[in-house]
Parts: sequence; C-alpha cells; structure tokens
Amino acid sequence: MLKIQKKDGSIEAFSSQKIVSAIRKSANRAMYDLSDEQCRRVVDLTLTHLAEHGGDVAPVANVHNAVERALDDVAPDVAKCYRDYRNYKQDFVHMLDDVYRKSQAIRYIGDRNNANTDSALVPTQRSLIYNELSSALYKKFFLNREEREAMKDGYIYIHDRSARLDTMNCCLFDMENVLTGGFEMGNVWYNEPKTLDVAFDVISDVAISAAACQYGGFTIPEVDKILAPYAEKSYQKYFEEYTEIAVYNNLGDHEDVLTAADEYAVKKVQRDMEQGFQSWEYRFNTVGSSRGDYPFIAVSFGLDNSRFGRMASMTCMNVRAGGQGAAGHKKPVLFPKLTFLYDEELHGEGKPMEDVFECGVDCSTKAMYPDFLSLTGEGYIPSMYKKYGRVVSLMG
Repeated sequence: MLKIQKKDGSIEAFSSQKIVSAIRKSANRAMYDLSDEQCRRVVDLTLTHLAEHGGDVAPVANVHNAVERALDDVAPDVAKCYRDYRNYKQDFVHMLDDVYRKSQAIRYIGDRNNANTDSALVPTQRSLIYNELSSALYKKFFLNREEREAMKDGYIYIHDRSARLDTMNCCLFDMENVLTGGFEMGNVWYNEPKTLDVAFDVISDVAISAAACQYGGFTIPEVDKILAPYAEKSYQKYFEEYTEIAVYNNLGDHEDVLTAADEYAVKKVQRDMEQGFQSWEYRFNTVGSSRGDYPFIAVSFGLDNSRFGRMASMTCMNVRAGGQGAAGHKKPVLFPKLTFLYDEELHGEGKPMEDVFECGVDCSTKAMYPDFLSLTGEGYIPSMYKKYGRVVSLMG
C-alpha cells in the first residue's frame, strides 16, 4: 500500500479523500463544478503518475506534482487554481521566514528607521515586528505585480507601508467637540473639564489614545480657542477664592479687593497655562503610545483674540522657546509641533494681535518653531519684521 512522507518526515497512508477535498476546494475557488467522476479520474491519474516513480513511499511534493498533472488532463481551470494556491503557500513560508529574520535583527541589533520609535523598549520592539509582518502582507496582497516590481526597482516608494492595511493616515482631530459635554474612553466616562489644569490633562490623555489609532500626523487645531473657556473657568474659581479670603479677613475696600483678585486670578491662570504646556511637552516626547512610538502630534493656534486665547498662544510659544531640561542645559523639544495661523487682518502691522505674531517670530529664532500658515494667501511679510534682520516666510 502506498504511503506518503510528509514535510516533517512522518509517514502516513495514502488518502484519496484528502486529494478529493483539496481539489474540490480549488474547484470552488475557480467557481467550477467538479463532478464525482472527475474526482475519481484525478485520484486514479495521481496514483498512476506516482507509480512511475516506483517505491512504496512518495514524498508529499511528488503527490502535489502528480495531482497537478492529473488536473491538467481532467480540469485545466481547476489545475491553475490548485497550482496558484500551492505557490501562495510557498510564498507565504518565504515571507514569514523573511519577517522572522528581521524580527531577530530588531530584537538584538535595534531599528533606526524612525526617530519616533525607541527600539530598546519592549512594546516598541513588538510593534516593529508586527510592522514588518503588516508591511509584507501589504506588499503581497494589496500591490499588483507591476507595483511590486516598480517598488523593487526603486521607481516608487510607499511610505508607512506597515500601517496602510490597518487604519487611516493623519487626522485633524476635533478635540473641542470631544470635550464638550464629556465623553467615554476605555469604558470610562470622562466629564467635561471644569478647570484649565484638568483640561490639559484630559486633552493629553485623548491625544495619546487617539493618535495610536492612526498613523502619520495628529493635529489638535486651534488649541487657543479650545483652552480659553477652561481658562475662564479657572479664572472665576481663583477670583472667587481670593475675594472670599479677602472679605473674610477684611483686607481692603471693595474696589481694591476686586482689583487684587483679578491680578491674583490672572497670575494663577498664567501659571496653570505654563505648567499645562510644559506637561504636554514632557508627555508627548517621553510617553509612547500603544502603537509603540511617540506620535507626531501638532497643535495650531493664533486666531483667538480673547484675553485667555492670547495667553494660550503666547504661553505655548514662550514655553517652547524656553526649552526643557536641567538648568543651564535646556533645549527645545520636538512635540507638539507648533503651527501659527497667520491672518493679515489680525497679525499685520498695527493690527490687534501684532504682539502675538511678534512672539511667534521671537520663538522661531530660538526654537525653529512655530511654522507659519498664512490664511490670507500672503507669501511673506516684506517690511514689518526687518527689525529681526530677516523676512519671515509663510506657508500659503
């Protein structure tokens, strides 16, 4: 009785039912109705071809070749499908072998392809290894042959190939809408923040979590407008706090108390604003996302002319210009990337937010940020900023 030697070296009896099952699956993929008579003919021809090799034990590779020859005679369309599937399994083995070799390199040598990922960290290693698999799957199953050849020859380069099968690229995140009224994240309900410091914390939580669900840049637009209402709530809290203490201790007449309370509350809000932006800089540059990297988070600002909107924009830039680190060794961080939204009617010479733009120019001389995005189509500002010794270029 004929026996079959499997790939792992084990021996088992020849089974015609296994051949029938395999060729019927191929027939289904080819949308071909294979009759019982045709199945019997394939099995008989397979045994005939195997007998040509002689011996009582046939390697499984010879069985596959014999089945292909038999199908070529009985049902050529099914033969092609059977052969393609067999080649697919062989290609898959080679692909996984290549992924395994790359995973070993990541574990023991590291990966320096992306500055946003620290391959010394265990979660980052896991993410990089998955990325190698996802990249190989994208190349194998999403690209056609011409595209694969073009990529191999260097005519095209597919950026972020490892993430394209999973999710979307880049996001202009509607943080204001998420915060308003509260939201649910991770099966826990978040109430809308009632103070500025809590708003900073919640925004960073949301940003880290949401940025991990996509790839590419993650932008929180117009943070000055988002933060201003929460700054106002903190202001009211500090104002009432001071007035209650002042009245209780009879610290002065009514007008003096109100003036002092305003100064106290503004100073406290300013400090909350500084600490909030500092916390963002530390967190966004040191806390990796569940995706295994440091997300490319950006914020834009510059259009809110309210008291606390202006404070948010200027504090953000002042914190960046001051840098982070030990005293005497501070340097600007990378994230969040800063984008100044320039409007000629707001920031031009003699306009109400000219000082905010001046703050941006000063920051850019120290930290190379913010980038300037012109909302009025102007390519540059030719005269006003010659006092800085250069022309401020704007992205139109």
